[in-house]
Amino acid sequence: MKQQDIGTITRLRSDATTRQATKCSTKLATKWTKILTTLLLATCNLHLATAATVVGDLKDISIQALDTKLMFAPTNEVLVTPSGLSAGPPKVIDSTGGQFSLVLEAGDYTVSLPLIPWRHAFAISVFETNGTVNITNFLSPPRTYTFTNYFFRTPLHVNVAKVSAWSTNGESSLLDGTVTLPAGSLTAGKIITIEAFGSFDDPDANAPQVTLKLKLGSVAVVTQTRNAGQASWHASAALTVRTAGTSGTVAGTIALSHDNGAMGLWGFDTQTATVNTTGSLTVDLRASVADFTGEERAVCEQLVIRVE
Repeated sequence: MKQQDIGTITRLRSDATTRQATKCSTKLATKWTKILTTLLLATCNLHLATAATVVGDLKDISIQALDTKLMFAPTNEVLVTPSGLSAGPPKVIDSTGGQFSLVLEAGDYTVSLPLIPWRHAFAISVFETNGTVNITNFLSPPRTYTFTNYFFRTPLHVNVAKVSAWSTNGESSLLDGTVTLPAGSLTAGKIITIEAFGSFDDPDANAPQVTLKLKLGSVAVVTQTRNAGQASWHASAALTVRTAGTSGTVAGTIALSHDNGAMGLWGFDTQTATVNTTGSLTVDLRASVADFTGEERAVCEQLVIRVE
């Protein structure tokens, strides 16, 4: 065989080897591409599985199961999520026996009851989870009921006995017992009201000086002093906490009307005092009557204290 022919054969064998190696490399690359694609799809599927299952239980005002429709409306923003673009419309579902269940991706939604238009829509914020969560844990913010019908609220104190402040006893309380507010209960905006009915006794018509004081703890927030005669009276008093704290500010007023035309009018002016509202405090309406015969007195027939 000629030397030239041997070279040609060698060159042909080398080209064949190179083509075979290239073919193997291509097959291997294709195989790894398929593997990586499969893994990527599996990862995407895992992301798709992270939606929350929202469950709930609807009741009517008689605490019976409520069957109705619920509409879950997303915001009007298209969101980028692990599963793609979240761009769908609201979803409407039915509750059965009051129960409902819905799969939702993380995001903010407005929930409404289309068949019950007098109930307001409410907002929920769904966090990322693949678990089942009660809708009450998504409310933003949750709303609960606080009793606000103060007309029927329980008074802080009611006198159940007539109380007399005699001229011989100096200053004394017109309450038939001690009334104490718990520590920290007087926050800014709190108001204490006192309403009382009674009389002044002045058997010898000496027009003794009468002083009324409205106190929080040891502090007399309001003081009113007038000369009094025989009369029936009605007192309305209020204490308003303007600021709370160790140096809180409390404003107060005592308004007293009576049925003795010869007596002077009592002022309705508001007075202020500095009160430490952080601790427990007693509330007291006190009276003192100047002594002429030992028979003068201020009588409290009825009294009620409220806090709101």
